[in-house]
Amino acid sequence: MKRRAGIRRAQSALACPIQYNLHSTTGRQAITTHTVSSSASDGEAARLPFHTLPENIVCIDADYVQPQLACFYLVGDSGEYALVETGTNHSLDNLRRTLNHLHINDSQIRYIVPTHVHLDHAGGAGRYLQEFPRAELLVHPRGARHLINPGKLVASSIQVYGQETFTALYGDIIPAPAERTRVLEDGATFTIGERTLQAVHTRGHAEHHFCLWDEQSRGWFSGDMFGISYPGLRFAEGDFVLPATTPTQFDPEAYIASVRTLAARNPAMMYLTHFSALPFRPEQVDMLCDQLQHYAALGPALAGGAQGETGRDSGRYLQLLQEAVLERAQHHLEQLTSPEKAQAAAQALTMDAQLNAQGIAFRQAQSDSHHRETPA
Repeated sequence: MKRRAGIRRAQSALACPIQYNLHSTTGRQAITTHTVSSSASDGEAARLPFHTLPENIVCIDADYVQPQLACFYLVGDSGEYALVETGTNHSLDNLRRTLNHLHINDSQIRYIVPTHVHLDHAGGAGRYLQEFPRAELLVHPRGARHLINPGKLVASSIQVYGQETFTALYGDIIPAPAERTRVLEDGATFTIGERTLQAVHTRGHAEHHFCLWDEQSRGWFSGDMFGISYPGLRFAEGDFVLPATTPTQFDPEAYIASVRTLAARNPAMMYLTHFSALPFRPEQVDMLCDQLQHYAALGPALAGGAQGETGRDSGRYLQLLQEAVLERAQHHLEQLTSPEKAQAAAQALTMDAQLNAQGIAFRQAQSDSHHRETPA
């Protein structure tokens, strides 16, 4: 992990062994995490980067910044497989180790399906198409052009991160061949063996986002649409879920509608990208929607206080938003664990809260622009 030693995020406190609360309503067998212990002279034990889930689903750690921060999924049936999400180019090593351990050959990988084109979800797509010659890329109609011609996507990311950090996080983004790329319209399906997955377009986090419904497991591969729930956010009393906004396309009303769309199918499981399988409970919907409604109100509510000092687009405004996001998260966490543990968990979400604050600020800026342009 040397290449990312300087850019680890605050969630390290949340990267602990996952304790899956497989509720009785799911009726599913235990999840298995594969480990291989080395000899004492080798130092620490070597750990295989995946864990198996029920219904022929494998969760693979994406090796993004730190363990248990992002993952992608291998979904199989009848000897054929799809990769849901890709992680980054740096995720290929973990994928190779997983395929070797499970005795899956390259020709069995038939589809590569990122839920959207943010680079922690789709950054490895072009390279994976090189690695797996029979695979086809399936992507949202609004996202296809960004993976076929990723120049603008890369340039905007380098502007944010700088070249060195961008390369450390994502590597070289390889264009996807147009002839091996197929868009999935809303409601479109594809099959892996005898297994059918359906794409449902879900706005709110990004305009190029869909979720995949898997009838066999009665689960959603939810990308960022059902939020974030790292291992350290899972408690005996329930699991905490934090919305995942984006600095440029966050839409709280659309996000709430998408969350309710996912819940309407009464799923057994949510397969989160951040991080792993989350047994579904209706309380999670209420938790997400409450936070999203709170975010929608925060933008205008806090703008005045910041404007009096250095302006709405200032660091002061973003700091106020971040503090409010964490305060609301801690409120929900305190319903699940002790006040001390809730405070520690909330503080470990600082980097996610910063991103959410940027999403709220962008939404407020859009609103301000609209009001300025609308005649009285």
